[in-house]
Amino acid sequence: MINSACFVVSKPLGVEQGALGIRTAWACHQNGFESKIIYSEQGVWCLTGNPGYHTSLLTDFIEQEGEVFAVREDLAKQGLTEENLVDGVEIIDAADVAELCEDAETVNYF
Repeated sequence: MINSACFVVSKPLGVEQGALGIRTAWACHQNGFESKIIYSEQGVWCLTGNPGYHTSLLTDFIEQEGEVFAVREDLAKQGLTEENLVDGVEIIDAADVAELCEDAETVNYF
């Protein structure tokens, strides 16, 4: 049985795959799976706190001890800083992504 999952979201806000990533992570988390979400590439735009469903789910996920990460290099490429992101997002280096994924029993890419 799978007990932990990592979800990598690379699609920007407004693209269905980005919303599907957070919904899937949230559902797993609510059912007792250790769940992490790593936002990379243009997916870091999902973390900017725009009003709406996605931000609401993300905030709830973080408040319920879900782990959310953003790749530092991808933030820089998009011209974003930590101050642009919702509270509770941990900034990691690209080199740390592989380790987070290796620690999970399953990795899903959106």
